[in-house]
Amino acid sequence: MKKSLTIMSALLMVTSAGAGISLNQVTTPTATAQAAALNAAKLANGKYSITYNLYKTGTTTASEAAGYFTTATVTAKNQKTAVALKSTAAANQYLDAVTLGGQAAKVTKAATGNTYTFSNVNLKQDQTIGFTVAVPGMPQAMKETATLAFQTNTLKATTKAKAKKTVKLSTKAVKAKAKKVSGTTTKGAKVTVKHNKTTLGKVTTKKQAYTVKLKKAVKKSWKLKVTATKAGYKTVTKTVTVK
Repeated sequence: MKKSLTIMSALLMVTSAGAGISLNQVTTPTATAQAAALNAAKLANGKYSITYNLYKTGTTTASEAAGYFTTATVTAKNQKTAVALKSTAAANQYLDAVTLGGQAAKVTKAATGNTYTFSNVNLKQDQTIGFTVAVPGMPQAMKETATLAFQTNTLKATTKAKAKKTVKLSTKAVKAKAKKVSGTTTKGAKVTVKHNKTTLGKVTTKKQAYTVKLKKAVKKSWKLKVTATKAGYKTVTKTVTVK
């Protein structure tokens, strides 16, 4: 009898999608000013929490499978998001494989519940989540699906984004008729020199010292805008008046 109840429990998890159970185990929406301001498509690098719903495929009726998953963690890097779904300890003995949008999960096993991680997930789009379930006493595994819908208005940062370093930039005096601008900057930075909207020259540095060769000689009193940029750094612009 005990074995039969175990099998029925697993069957209910995947075949009773739409049984109408509460989704409180996976969704605990707490709207905050911070969460409402986050753009799910352009998250800053870091980690976030997010809630979600699991529905019977093609409906908005709760899936029984919701009771076998808990939290979702989003990791953003260069505007690409990975999602890690945590399962309950009870699900470990049944879930043989999980997919999201056709992508197989990277599984991190733990006695308290496995973690299923998926890369490049579009949080703004509903996803098909697939289950391969191995039920004790049954000859072969079962495959079922449900719809996972992220609640993007609940996105909340759980790590503080690191402040960007500011690129260094210094410039030497520039005299009339000169055809170059020199100075120092952060190694690997790109230095651009402009007069009004015209780009006079640019260079990507290999050392701290830089020299930008100009397309034409500068004139006295011209105001040159020298800008240094580097990925991961705050951009710096300085104005140099030609003497």
